[in-house]
Amino acid sequence: MKKLNLLLIGFGLLLASCGGGETAETTNETAPAKEEMTASEATSYTVNTAESNIRWEGGTAGVTVYSHFGNIKLKEGSVEVTGDKITGGTIVVDMKTIDPKDEGYSEENTPQDLVGHLSTGDFFLVEEFPTATFEVTGSEGNNVMGNLTIRGNTNPETIVVENVTRGEDGSMSATGKLVFDRQKYEVKWAHYLKDVVLKDEIDLTFNLVASK
Repeated sequence: MKKLNLLLIGFGLLLASCGGGETAETTNETAPAKEEMTASEATSYTVNTAESNIRWEGGTAGVTVYSHFGNIKLKEGSVEVTGDKITGGTIVVDMKTIDPKDEGYSEENTPQDLVGHLSTGDFFLVEEFPTATFEVTGSEGNNVMGNLTIRGNTNPETIVVENVTRGEDGSMSATGKLVFDRQKYEVKWAHYLKDVVLKDEIDLTFNLVASK
């Protein structure tokens, strides 16, 4: 009987060394190795454009200070996540969906007037450049680096990520903020009142929802 037990133990060790799935999962020594491997693997997600959103805000400085803000939709996108970090992907913004949400309007100066002006060559030249893109090139800590393209101009920019959450149902959500200098993208309109200066910085707040 003792010899039989030794044979059974030896056979079990042989199965483990050959990669027996059940033995690896139930053995305490191999479980941490599996978790570490999973955390280092990149998972690809497709952006849900209906549930995702970007909030934009731009304003003025000088004698008169005010800001406009609103939403803009994504046309398409994909995101790669490794652990709790965004490590790859591309998002495409639909520039024809600019939607002001502030209250700085009147019958003579409507939200539609603002959208019309933002769509012209003074700002984003939407008819010629209907989309803008952000392509991830790397990440470090909470910073996601990438190339932002607006009006055909591409510059490196950084999104400061606030959180990345992955659900057991295969979903992913993330929020973050990017501030870019409009002058680098030929968005160069100057305010018609010389005492009012249009700020160069435009703030974008990302709210991404995606799934496998």
